Amino acid sequence: MIEPKINTIHELLCKKSSTKQEVFTKTQSIFRDLKMVMRDIESELNPRLGPNAPHVEVKYMDKGDFEAHLKFSGDTLVIMMHTNVFDFDNDHYVSKTKYVKEDPLREFCGLIQIYNFLSDSIKYNREHDMGYLIARIFVNKDEHFFIDGKRPLSFMFDDLSKNIISKETLRQIIEEAMLFCLNFDLIAPPTDAINYITVEQKNMMSYSSGMPTGKLLGFTMQKNEDTIA
Repeated sequence: MIEPKINTIHELLCKKSSTKQEVFTKTQSIFRDLKMVMRDIESELNPRLGPNAPHVEVKYMDKGDFEAHLKFSGDTLVIMMHTNVFDFDNDHYVSKTKYVKEDPLREFCGLIQIYNFLSDSIKYNREHDMGYLIARIFVNKDEHFFIDGKRPLSFMFDDLSKNIISKETLRQIIEEAMLFCLNFDLIAPPTDAINYITVEQKNMMSYSSGMPTGKLLGFTMQKNEDTIA
């Protein structure tokens, strides 16, 4: 007798779909903790900056359930939580780990992304400016996580089986992301790259207080050698 497909559907809903809902809920809770960490950094840094750097501002901005910003002078971290849960293909190194093979449901992960934008890009609503992806945080049902993105974060937290999320690790992630931004300076483009502008670009410069730009100067982003696929 052929097993009714409704049984398979029931099993998938009870295991896979239920796990995905659990992962989403835990990722959302972790995202709220991440917001608290950013608020703490704001409250710690501003009093220390006052006497030494009175014109430098650190400001936390809550943008809703799935987005938050941390502005520090000319840089802004934009933290975004994806509302979906992700799996990995069979060739991904996570899929091949003993940790995942022991329980394949550990492979389903929520996603939090960290971008670096120029603060002026957001302040003047320069819609064509680009943010720079620093890190993607993948979190599973057991609150284990790994990061892919720029070093040192991708090097520090590359083992899903060992890394367990906590407020301490979230603090470390934000601090490393801030250091990456502060050491990643905006470089002037070569003259040949900006020999001509269109009327639209000129109007945009007048409207938004600057030529559309970003730390990558508007060029197509390429995958760097220090990025883990």
